[in-house]
Amino acid sequence: MPHVQVNGTMIYYEMYGSGLPIVFIHDYSTSHHLFAPQTEYFSKRAKVIVFDLRGNGKSGKLDVETSRIIDTQCEDLKELIETLSIDRAVIVASSSGAVLALKYASLYPGRVINLILVDSYFNSDVTALGSKVMNTLEIIAWASHYLPAEMFIRSLRITYNNWLLAYHILKKELIQQRTTELIKQRLALRYTINCIDLLELKMPALYISGDRNNWILEQVKKTASRSPQAQLAVLEDAMYPSHLCQPELFNRLLLDYLKDQQCFQSVNQYG
Repeated sequence: MPHVQVNGTMIYYEMYGSGLPIVFIHDYSTSHHLFAPQTEYFSKRAKVIVFDLRGNGKSGKLDVETSRIIDTQCEDLKELIETLSIDRAVIVASSSGAVLALKYASLYPGRVINLILVDSYFNSDVTALGSKVMNTLEIIAWASHYLPAEMFIRSLRITYNNWLLAYHILKKELIQQRTTELIKQRLALRYTINCIDLLELKMPALYISGDRNNWILEQVKKTASRSPQAQLAVLEDAMYPSHLCQPELFNRLLLDYLKDQQCFQSVNQYG
């Protein structure tokens, strides 16, 4: 399986198809398998790149300071894309992976054709008390990751009873997750999330969310409203990860959006 040496570590990646480059970024509790249905679908229409972030899946260890994790992962992505002889790409990111995608877009705007952010939001309206409560709950949640994965499989099965594809992929990710590195990445989000100014991003973006979690959907709507060139799309009967709950609807939605944005028009310049 392909690994490439970039930025002082080994990054696992897979690349399929030809034409418009589309890079899929998983979140901080999964791996490249999170986009399995999209890889199959879009590899027949574009050049698909999926990879494991440093500290995840089959890639190298997360051996950097917490405050440098997201910047380092951005550098990893830049070097990976350069190694694959790709100049610019569409970036599709899920959940917490959107923080990396936005940071990458802010650092290297000339390398991003379009952003698609799935089940992603940035809540800047949390009160001081609310923040303390959230921090406490977050710490409890982190500690639970050290419990045996088998303890959570039953509840996972109940939650995703209507979306078996999502269940099977998330089950596999749960069993294989790298717990300590997962928590380090969750901590790293705190160093970055408040530094991202969505108003400064002058590029097209599509926010996608499912309708089965009203609170998250409202946060996604608020986040999208802060981006000057953003569009919003809602998938019916879906929750995180909405692209796995409704893969066929998601794939058609993304394809139509890329066509509307004329991303396929000058495919030769993308490498």
